[in-house]
Amino acid sequence: MAANAILQESPSPDTLIAEILEDADKPTAMAIYDVLFYDDNDYPAIFLNAAIDPDPRVRRLAVRYLFRRGLFRVEDGIKWLADDDPYVRRRVISYLFWLNGGAAIDPVMAIAQGDPDEKVRKDALRLIAKWGEKKDAQYLIKILEDPSVDIRMQAIHALKRLTGEDFGEPIGASDDEFEWIVAKWQGWWEIMRERI
Repeated sequence: MAANAILQESPSPDTLIAEILEDADKPTAMAIYDVLFYDDNDYPAIFLNAAIDPDPRVRRLAVRYLFRRGLFRVEDGIKWLADDDPYVRRRVISYLFWLNGGAAIDPVMAIAQGDPDEKVRKDALRLIAKWGEKKDAQYLIKILEDPSVDIRMQAIHALKRLTGEDFGEPIGASDDEFEWIVAKWQGWWEIMRERI
């Protein structure tokens, strides 16, 4: 209620709320962020600062707020791809997907190849399939060695989308058929690598 009163009564609520948030305990800060999240006015400075908060819940809310308000910038998203929280990284990848994150392909490709969270890697591959180019096949071929079968399947789908080639459907394939599909892609790359 106090946050609502500040928003209604203060001539510069941004400044006052920023000061309050500096010393607020976590429950109070979360309550303030929730009020600001649903307020009709924009608070970009507050939520950009919240995007570096030590609490991942605050960072998640901040990234969501900035996207929802049209304040999410690709260059900020690229920085947030290094966040410690996998949920933040997944949310950022999702927003980059919606924003035509072609400019973010290189950092997203690095995530697809090495993020410790399988769901993050899978989401990164979806973005690459949507906004990548045929030349990105060189990185996707490496991902065919991922220990996760789901990631390898997603890499195959991305390769199909980017190259227009098709060496079989991995979903529902037996283990031997799946390995054959992977081998066909790897063989294709050996032939095509100099041409792309």
